[in-house]
Amino acid sequence: MISIDLRLQFGCGGLEGFSLSLRQRLRRLSPTGRLRDSKHDDHDHTITDGSSHRSLQIADGQSPDGTNPRSRSRELPPTPPATKSCGSLRPDGADTIMPAGFRLRDFVGGRSMFSIHSSAGRLCDTPSRRELLTVGGLSLLGLSLPTFLRQQALQAAPNANVSARVISRPATADAIILVYLQGSPSHIDLWDPKPAAPAEIRGEFRPIATRAPGMMLGEVLPMLADQAQHFTLIRSMGVNPKGLRNHGSAIYMLMTGTDPGNFSVTGLAVPPSRDDLPSVGSIVARQRASMSGGLSYVAVCGPVKEGKEVGVGQSAGILGAGFDPFMMYDDPTQPLKLDAFALPGDVTLDRLQSRVDLRASIDAQRDSVRTTATFDTYYERALGLVQSHRAVQAFRLDAEPEATRERYGKTRFGQSCLLARRLVEAGTRFVQVTWPARSDDEPVPGPDGSWDTHRNNFPTLREHRCPFFDRTMSALIADLAQRGMLEKTLVVAIGEFGRSPKIGAATTDNVGPGGRDHWPECYSCLIAGGGVRPGQVYGESDRFAAWPKSNPVHPYDLITTIYHALGIDPATEYHDSLNRPRRLVEHGQPVLGLF
Repeated sequence: MISIDLRLQFGCGGLEGFSLSLRQRLRRLSPTGRLRDSKHDDHDHTITDGSSHRSLQIADGQSPDGTNPRSRSRELPPTPPATKSCGSLRPDGADTIMPAGFRLRDFVGGRSMFSIHSSAGRLCDTPSRRELLTVGGLSLLGLSLPTFLRQQALQAAPNANVSARVISRPATADAIILVYLQGSPSHIDLWDPKPAAPAEIRGEFRPIATRAPGMMLGEVLPMLADQAQHFTLIRSMGVNPKGLRNHGSAIYMLMTGTDPGNFSVTGLAVPPSRDDLPSVGSIVARQRASMSGGLSYVAVCGPVKEGKEVGVGQSAGILGAGFDPFMMYDDPTQPLKLDAFALPGDVTLDRLQSRVDLRASIDAQRDSVRTTATFDTYYERALGLVQSHRAVQAFRLDAEPEATRERYGKTRFGQSCLLARRLVEAGTRFVQVTWPARSDDEPVPGPDGSWDTHRNNFPTLREHRCPFFDRTMSALIADLAQRGMLEKTLVVAIGEFGRSPKIGAATTDNVGPGGRDHWPECYSCLIAGGGVRPGQVYGESDRFAAWPKSNPVHPYDLITTIYHALGIDPATEYHDSLNRPRRLVEHGQPVLGLF
């Protein structure tokens, strides 16, 4: 193993000693190390009712209305062949080190790609000669920042072949903000109230009217009700879980558009690997580069987790580290230490540009045009992060008026959504904001707990989740609309599934008093902007919000709809680790009725 550590130190005085660390381990893959078993389960997982569509059923127990669930059937898109399972993507120490500020890490295996943190132990105040050469990209060892990025991607994904298809349809959106409600909220209590259902189904919350005719919300979302003219609700999301009701498999399906395959009970059986299939955000970053030369894919508040484990399917996988999310872990309510993006000492942008010109003259002498072009891709990406004033300034939340920051809410989720808006303004294509749950199996009060309400569903939603979500989500939608950004920004708010319609009914053997268990069969999704017709309800659930009744939407369909809005052809192919061609989404169809 070769371990390379490039550290660009900045002065300890006025810059508070913050540093930019670049670490990359170049390791030789072995069948017993990072490579996972290439065997695939080829048997058919499709459950049919005599047609080419799947039947949506519950394997055991009775449906909420007392009928035999095996007699009920809801059609959903066909199930793709099972793929190999993916393991957790757990960055070691991600939750235990670093002070306030933010960390940006390579996703797979805990290797640090970008890490911004304190360097209190630094013994000098000026950059070394090696540091200057490294920033300029002309290190004597030839291992500059762009070279590092290039080697990282080549080492991580030698088989990352993506056929870049010409966009076959006009895009209705330039960017997407994905708000991931970690743990999955109760659709029947927030989005799809059923006031005529029995008390054990309808729960404690009454429905309230909204500014969209015919759309009702739970009483815990009054501010969103006042913005309903700007968004649409999909009430017919659903999937047959095939016995897998855990978060991990549902996260993987929603994040990759791929069948979760042979997940274990926890969904976290296989270690992370560059053989993993890419996430939606990574595909978008690959197919639609940043509009400003900066960051294409940013994940705020870290990745989605299952308990204390990182959910699978959130990296670029076989596409390579170059398309991993720019991962921000820490709290944006705290001052962000942007000094780490600055150049050290007396290195000015003009001086840096002179090195760019020198490199160009050297490139002109090279024989291999292809090699030069490949190098240029990573050099320009590295240079863009340093030179892009627009991209760096997006992180300066202190530049926002205090009234705007208060409007979003001075919580981690609130300021993260404000940051998402600023990143889109700066040209980022895909921003994922993860609801900042420390753990989905701990009853954390306040705005930092999970939506996974296995017990005490109603007080948890009323006091600790919905007030913060309602304030921030309504502010984000209203702010985008007022700035004229909503028309070209697709906003999606969703969890990995819904909650059991019957209060206290166990579907995972983990439900307590007043709780709602996991329910993938039917749930809801908020979608706004990006060409979507606002103020409508798409699809319908049955009288207990247990099954889609009309216009069922599979997670694959939702992902295909995202690609459709961004003008990405879902028939675009890439090659997996066995060099087999794969479509971006095998079986999804865009939900054209939304547009």
